[in-house]
Amino acid sequence: MALYPSFSFTPYGRSSLPSIVLTTLVLLLVTLLSFPSYAHKVMSGELAKHLKAINYGSKSDDKWVQPNHHEQQQFEAGFAAFISQNYPLAQELVAPIGYDVAQFFDTNTQTTYYLLQERATLPSADFRGGGTYIYNPNGLNAILQAPHPKRDSFTGTQAIDAFLFTETKLLMLAGTRRDSSHALSSCTNGHYEASDVAHQTDSYFNVVHKYMSDFDDNSVFIQYHGFGKTTLAKLQNQCMTNNDLMLNLSESVNYNTTENEQSILHSLRRAVEEDGKVAACVYGNDTKSLGGTWNVQARYTNGSANICSTSSTASSKRFIHLEQSYNVRKFHRDDMQKYLKKALENHFL
Repeated sequence: MALYPSFSFTPYGRSSLPSIVLTTLVLLLVTLLSFPSYAHKVMSGELAKHLKAINYGSKSDDKWVQPNHHEQQQFEAGFAAFISQNYPLAQELVAPIGYDVAQFFDTNTQTTYYLLQERATLPSADFRGGGTYIYNPNGLNAILQAPHPKRDSFTGTQAIDAFLFTETKLLMLAGTRRDSSHALSSCTNGHYEASDVAHQTDSYFNVVHKYMSDFDDNSVFIQYHGFGKTTLAKLQNQCMTNNDLMLNLSESVNYNTTENEQSILHSLRRAVEEDGKVAACVYGNDTKSLGGTWNVQARYTNGSANICSTSSTASSKRFIHLEQSYNVRKFHRDDMQKYLKKALENHFL
């Protein structure tokens, strides 16, 4: 068989090898230009190990950079393409603002995930602390969030492990410690640092939350938090328990809920109580403190008129502000992910 086709004479002359080569090069160039300018990365390994290696910086290091309006719009467009599984387009849209899309095959779960992650890492001067977002296209319709992955000890690790164990749709990890900034957030009466994304409307974390909240009205959010000894004593007194393994579950609205309702909050409460190790107290029913009513993500999903300044007056039944005592976060993370898996399966399946 001939390597090249035979050339034939025509009334206009004869085909030549240079012309064939030139035509081939032109066609190759056109083909290459038809592909997106950016290709997403392909990775494999232990996803949990990869995520737990994130460096969140240190207290008051001022590494978090507030994205401007244009950057937030660009990120939202990229995230929209990302969640629609158009990964090449997502990569092209987020590359100019320092992000990359990666396809990650987890050798532990034998599952392929997709990551939206900042290109620069600490101590690079280009680092902005926008956070990391991990998508499981086949996951249950729940979004796990760690807005304070280091300052609320163990909640970052907890959210990562729970995401993989419960096989949920999206994991959201803030990019820095909540106390990275010296400046204060203009939201929630200026009581929190600007880098505290649970109390900051101008962040990529909040952009993703708003998009996912609007994307599917059936999705639910679990946001991990933690409290210390002083608050534990206060909550124990309110909830009439001496158990140092304690949860304060809230829909971030100060009102009394019906305990037999089919909400994700009470599904989780029942799963915890059935095991009997951890005291599961509900804000508005059992406690009156630490309800997360100033949480801007909760406010958005609950339909607040102004999430920066106004608490919600009604609950969408889609958001859990999950406060946990130190010993729960340190010693009972495995139990908590089992409770959550059971609650989600009861809620969705």
